[in-house]
Amino acid sequence: MRPNDARNLLMAGKPAIGIFLSANSPLVAEIIGKTGLSWVCVDMQHGEANLGTLSPLLAAISATPAMPYARVAYNDFMEIGRALDLGAYGIIVPLVNNAAEARAAVRAAKYPTLGNRSYGPVRAAVYAGGDYFAGANETTSLFVMIETKEGVDNAKEILAVEGVDGAYIGPSDLSIGYGVTPGISSGEHLDPVVEEAIEKILAAAKETGKIVGMHLMDAAAANRRLKQGITMIGLGSEMRFTQRGVAECLAGVEK
Repeated sequence: MRPNDARNLLMAGKPAIGIFLSANSPLVAEIIGKTGLSWVCVDMQHGEANLGTLSPLLAAISATPAMPYARVAYNDFMEIGRALDLGAYGIIVPLVNNAAEARAAVRAAKYPTLGNRSYGPVRAAVYAGGDYFAGANETTSLFVMIETKEGVDNAKEILAVEGVDGAYIGPSDLSIGYGVTPGISSGEHLDPVVEEAIEKILAAAKETGKIVGMHLMDAAAANRRLKQGITMIGLGSEMRFTQRGVAECLAGVEK
């Protein structure tokens, strides 16, 4: 089975840098995948894509060195399994609040006996190889998003669930959960109560031997979080880079 290079980096304790795709464009997906990122995640929670448009986006990413990941809209058995069947090598599940919800994600993402995923990999077997069934449980990634106060309180129990690779932190929802208004912060420095929550997640991950990822916006934030022990770095979205790049170029034009 084709290796999951991003997962292998993380399991070796090394950083894996990626990005989320908001636009429903295979062209953009392929361009982004060739920038040197370890993973590119199609965002079905907040982006344009859905199950009906996912396959061409994953195929475009698969034509690049980056690993094709997908964030599902919610913790749904069918959607998680379908995303994997279409070739996602990693699944990110939003708003997981307790161990029972983490176990539900595992049931959807893993074949028996670890889970209850139905067999029918379709495009996944084309991308991964004919031995997909034998290697899928070990090779594909499953990250659950801990982004609520309840999730933080249950972080150790969530991360102890077999089949979960780690936690991915959504700083905006985490801020809301602690009564802090989310802004356009890069994530480099958040409200102290949110920083304390992040430290609790990191402690739970260390105790359970799991990985922590986080959604950030720039290199300074990424460097700070890497030193903190967060190794799965999501550098925002291609939409933000496009907006920022055009604005910076426009500002430099003499008018």
